[in-house]
Amino acid sequence: MNNKGILYSAISATIVAIAGVLWLNQDITAKTNDSVGGIISQEIVKLGDENPTFDYWGKNFPDYLDMHTAVEKQTPNATEFGGNLAYSKLIRYPQLTVLWAGYPFSIDANEERGHFWVQVDQMDTARNNKDFLNAHGFTGFGGQPTACMNCHSGWTPWLLNNTAKGDWVAFNSAKYWTMVKTIPAVNGAKENSPEHSGPHGGKRMGVTCADCHNPTDMSLRLTRPALIKALISRGYEADEKQGIKASRSEMRTLVCSQCHVEYYFKPTGTKVKTIGESIANDSSKKWWNGTQKTYDEFDSWRDGNKPVEIEVDGIELAFPWSEWKKGEPFRIEMIDDYYEKNRENFPSDWVHKITKAPMIKIQHPESELYSGGVHAANGISCADCHMPYIRKGAKKVTNHNITSPLVDINSACKTCHTQSESYLAKQVKDIQNSVAHDLRTAEYSLVSLIKDIETIRAELGKMPKFQTDGKADDAKISTELKEVLELHRKSQIRADFVGAENSTGFHNPREASRMLLQSVDMSRQGQTKLAEIAAKNGIKDFKTSNLGFEDIQKLNPGEIHYKVDLNGNKAGDRYYKHQEVNGNPPAKLLEDDKNLKPYNYKVID
Repeated sequence: MNNKGILYSAISATIVAIAGVLWLNQDITAKTNDSVGGIISQEIVKLGDENPTFDYWGKNFPDYLDMHTAVEKQTPNATEFGGNLAYSKLIRYPQLTVLWAGYPFSIDANEERGHFWVQVDQMDTARNNKDFLNAHGFTGFGGQPTACMNCHSGWTPWLLNNTAKGDWVAFNSAKYWTMVKTIPAVNGAKENSPEHSGPHGGKRMGVTCADCHNPTDMSLRLTRPALIKALISRGYEADEKQGIKASRSEMRTLVCSQCHVEYYFKPTGTKVKTIGESIANDSSKKWWNGTQKTYDEFDSWRDGNKPVEIEVDGIELAFPWSEWKKGEPFRIEMIDDYYEKNRENFPSDWVHKITKAPMIKIQHPESELYSGGVHAANGISCADCHMPYIRKGAKKVTNHNITSPLVDINSACKTCHTQSESYLAKQVKDIQNSVAHDLRTAEYSLVSLIKDIETIRAELGKMPKFQTDGKADDAKISTELKEVLELHRKSQIRADFVGAENSTGFHNPREASRMLLQSVDMSRQGQTKLAEIAAKNGIKDFKTSNLGFEDIQKLNPGEIHYKVDLNGNKAGDRYYKHQEVNGNPPAKLLEDDKNLKPYNYKVID
């Protein structure tokens, strides 16, 4: 071959090599953009927000679908401070029936079962059953709003954009059971069939892929307006694709913050037009107490009932975060400051049945507590621990069976920690035992305070200056007890914060213990002030209470049963149809609790 031929051959080989590299790079890029954590999309269906169900999205990502739905087939298992066995928290922690007196949680609160079950459990709970609650003493309960669906239903963005026509306030302000009826039948399900009412894409579907992933490239996104609004109030910038501007590492925490937060239903002070039900005009449809039904506590349209437009007081799901600025660790005093500044518009979640204090019910504030912990300080995201990378064949993937890091310490913890699995497990348990001791101390102190307030209220009510027309005047008595009632409110915010947060303080044990020490101090201050009020008003022989484990156990409410014939059930029937829900906790857990307060180191250690 002459020199020219050799040159042409070399050039041709170079062009082929470059083309090959470009093709390979394009292929890798395409696969990377269409994959999640190492799993390539099967590209069987075109993803979009019109069908957000995990059964549909799972056609492209079957490995992730298997992980997400694995809990459905798993035997429920309880751990010391969690697990997915839905036993009654009120049976394990009877003090909660007193702490939440007058609020629906005092009658029904079970251990959480995880993301797959959240909508099933929300639709089944007695807290979402107006007839049941009204018949069991909660006469003021008017039914849960759709705002509750923001965290429980993967259909929320679809419902907001379609049923509510994009009106955020109208969406939140509708009745829960009304909005549920409008969920469409997809994936071959027939309208109002068992499949349409089920957890696989139907009305009982919980968290799904679309809640956190963009259908175009599976990148992380925020789909819940409440979080986006709250983050902007803290100093974040809005972003059309992601919701807010944040790095991928930040997003691996923020997608969880769409629900794992403290929240409340903020009154807008305006009327809003939203979806209602024609049953309100059917005089033959009555609630248990004989009043007119305004909606049907059922998940489908039936008996001629149909959607209508109604006007109601507007509410929106809101996070109390404006005092918590971007880049700062959360502090419990920020909650105090926020609710105090907004007290005129939102004075309380409920008024305590025994003390008459205006109370705030804290929900699952994992994001807030975690923000000031050592893991957050070191850039560790929620997903790093609760959705660690695992091996699936030859692929490295993110585990979408979202659970406690203790289930797989090797994957969740040992990517950073060098100690043995047994050492790390013991460290976690030691931290949680310490915080649990502090929490029980705070809760028992609160119940003692509540009992003492009840005693003093009764004594003051016997005095003419605290009466109106010969009867005890609650308003006059509350004025006399104003400082004590504020201490009750703030003390309980702190105990409830740690109790509602699902890590038993592990996300930030220092802050959790600081809150609980404040709680105990406030409760004891309240008791001291009660003694002063008793002396001032001539109440003799008043002694402050100091209840312990055995005293608390006498408050055990047992499983939920019907007190009256209701909706086809007889008085005495068990409320929950499934025995694994609302039952007794394992005996070992009660034994552990007994040794935590007072702290029996011989057993606990």
